[in-house]
Amino acid sequence: MSRALVLFAHPNPQRSRLNRHLILAARQVPEVAVHDLYEMYPDMHINVAHEQEALVQADLVVFQFPIYWFSAPAILKEWQDSVLTKGFAFGAGGTALKGKHFMLAVTTGGDAASYAETRPHGAPMSAYLRPFEQTASFCGMRLVTPYICHGVGQITPADIKGEAERFTAAIRRRVMEKAA
Repeated sequence: MSRALVLFAHPNPQRSRLNRHLILAARQVPEVAVHDLYEMYPDMHINVAHEQEALVQADLVVFQFPIYWFSAPAILKEWQDSVLTKGFAFGAGGTALKGKHFMLAVTTGGDAASYAETRPHGAPMSAYLRPFEQTASFCGMRLVTPYICHGVGQITPADIKGEAERFTAAIRRRVMEKAA
């Protein structure tokens, strides 16, 4: 059983400055299962039973994606709409995710300072993460501190290695917390 399920949503990871390195690092962690949603579902037809079973097996659920136009890539929304169904994730009998930990892992092209009400993006990063956090809360999951890396366009090779280590350390820490 995987202890952590990382749902990776990047439409073109080969061109990614950081996300592809994060996912490669996550795949090296024994207790982590990675679902590359664009690779698994290029037609966006999600295998609901497979995804729901993976969720049941996980203690920690991670949504990993780049912020695109103030949200996630389209496949993550499709995944949520298809997989987080009434009777499974919420509503009568929908307790499959109750008590599981939920973590967002996001990257941005803009620097951290640009995410403020008076700056170009017009809102703090927390405003962009809130819909995902609300979804997780609605499904009974426990929110944990997100992994956020800003300014990936300017990231150096040394920074990439450090960020991959920071990301996998955050996952390991959450898995250990859940086990305790």
